[in-house]
Amino acid sequence: MKKKILFGAVDIGHRIETYSNYIQKYHFKKLKPESLAIFILPEEHYKLSYTYEYHFAGRNVWYRWSRATLIFFFFFFRYDIFHFLSGETLLPRKVRQFELMVYKIFGKRIIMHFVGCDIRSLDYSYWKAKNIKQYLNGLDNFPKSLPWQKKLIKDTQNYADEILVSSPDLLEIIPEATYFPVLLDLEKFLNELNKAANVKRHQGEIIILHSPSNIKHTQTKGTDYIINILNKIAATREYNIRLILPSETNKKRNTTYSSSRYEMFQHYNEADIIIDQLITGWYGLLSLEALASGKQAICYVDEHLKKYLFPKCPINIATVNNLENVVIECIENILNGKLPDQSAQIDWVRKYHTIENNNAPLLKAWGL
Repeated sequence: MKKKILFGAVDIGHRIETYSNYIQKYHFKKLKPESLAIFILPEEHYKLSYTYEYHFAGRNVWYRWSRATLIFFFFFFRYDIFHFLSGETLLPRKVRQFELMVYKIFGKRIIMHFVGCDIRSLDYSYWKAKNIKQYLNGLDNFPKSLPWQKKLIKDTQNYADEILVSSPDLLEIIPEATYFPVLLDLEKFLNELNKAANVKRHQGEIIILHSPSNIKHTQTKGTDYIINILNKIAATREYNIRLILPSETNKKRNTTYSSSRYEMFQHYNEADIIIDQLITGWYGLLSLEALASGKQAICYVDEHLKKYLFPKCPINIATVNNLENVVIECIENILNGKLPDQSAQIDWVRKYHTIENNNAPLLKAWGL
């Protein structure tokens, strides 16, 4: 008998569409996927499709509680499997233990899929950013999770059938989890990239892109360190550097996001070097898209997490201590015509970061 799976309720990194499309293509005889999102990006940012959409952003607490309760009772008996992403389920946080317990009692399959700040405190990320040089020398004595996150972790450990994390550092917070990497819908990405405009540029100009997705969280990406180091390089070298930093240029826009996804496709075409982050300690979607664009990607990977890197990873790994040298090396590669092999980088992304080639943890989680 075909089972029904619901994906929800906050979609970071466009996972829901990728997972749903994969099931519809390869496992439609066993599973029927549907999805629910409670925070919807505007279409001009990036159009994604969900089965059910509820706009909870900016709503008062009474609306959210009453709406969430109706959603819970409406969906509870419709689905056999609940795949929850980003630490959000159908009901509000205060009754999450009750919600997960009820799923368990009635034999529902529960998958909790954490992506970062759902169980890793932003306070910890801010502390790490402020003390990154000391952290690199071994200092790490700040709590990684807040009390409400610890409660979510405990409830997950008690009731979830499967736990997935999108970054291996989260295994230190919830060791029972399975690390499952960020995925890229490669064909869709390359299609959008080809449709994006190519911006005119000045001869000899080296364009560097650094674009934290959230304007408020540039500190957790090491943006200030990056700006200072690039300014130092520009002052001491005869390079013609231009930094694309949407989080600064778009501050006046009425949006949480530094740049729309459609604008990012244009930036990818424009840039020579793309810097992901210098604080978190693992690469994300920005690094993968940089590689697929045929650009040199720079990212900080924590020393103790390097064991999780896939073979022949083409990302240029840097810290705040050596970013200057890494950037200079990337610039010299450009000036000397040593450009990345885009086909090889795409092949690496396809092999390790597409759902067609990396799906075993998902199939196990879904009971297939």
